[in-house]
Amino acid sequence: MKRFNLSEKEKRIVYGILILFAIIFGYYTYTCLTEKVCEIDIINKLVRHDVTITTPTGAIIAEVVDTKSSRELGLSGRTGLRINEGMLFVFNASGKYGFWMKDMMFPIDIVWINQNGIIVKNEINLTPDSYPQTFVNDIDAFYVLELPVGSIDRYGLYLGTKVKIGE
Repeated sequence: MKRFNLSEKEKRIVYGILILFAIIFGYYTYTCLTEKVCEIDIINKLVRHDVTITTPTGAIIAEVVDTKSSRELGLSGRTGLRINEGMLFVFNASGKYGFWMKDMMFPIDIVWINQNGIIVKNEINLTPDSYPQTFVNDIDAFYVLELPVGSIDRYGLYLGTKVKIGE
């Protein structure tokens, strides 16, 4: 095995580069884990978790977004969702939450749900060209669920319907 004989100056440069790399990697990892917004989709899937939403006619597997950064990103930039998939926005308190179709690449249905699992508003077939229009609930909601178009009818997600979020 060949050994490298580095001068003290070269060792300091190598150590400095390694320390700089460790700092950058540490910062990226910290922000990725705390904000749940990472540059790489596969890492996003690792730092986020999914929850099952039981509806009157089936189950939806929803990716949970529960930080300010992950909620701001939402489905922007993605190319679609599978038929039984969704994204569940979880807020810190019940309130009025507006959604728009900025940077969206496909149409969706949106469902606002209160803390008791009751649907308080829904919007059907929102297309990317509806941007900059904002869609807001009138009755306080704790969750907002984004789904593929047609899911409101497919899963019976009408006003007043109760869903179960989680086990």
